[in-house]
Amino acid sequence: MKERRKYPRSSLPLKAAFFGVNGWENCTINEVSRKGMGVLFMTPEEIKAGSIIHLKVLLPHEQQQVTVRGILKWMQNKGDFFIGGIEWLRIAKSTKLKNT
Repeated sequence: MKERRKYPRSSLPLKAAFFGVNGWENCTINEVSRKGMGVLFMTPEEIKAGSIIHLKVLLPHEQQQVTVRGILKWMQNKGDFFIGGIEWLRIAKSTKLKNT
């Protein structure tokens, strides 16, 4: 199969949360590129392509998170979860997490 991606990807699982029908739900970012990212959504609810997605990304070894807004370009059912591709729209400055 011919590679159609415009930008190289970096594979690194990052814990994150997205705002879904049930409030903040867990997800994992498994790929990132200059224009977007691949996300594993831990939800039984399908999200429609074209939806605006809000994410909180937890940075490894830091007490900070990054808030990301993107558009869901595609979504595929994988049984108990979904995978999808998000194109970046906005990345906000990191915010310090409260110690719990």
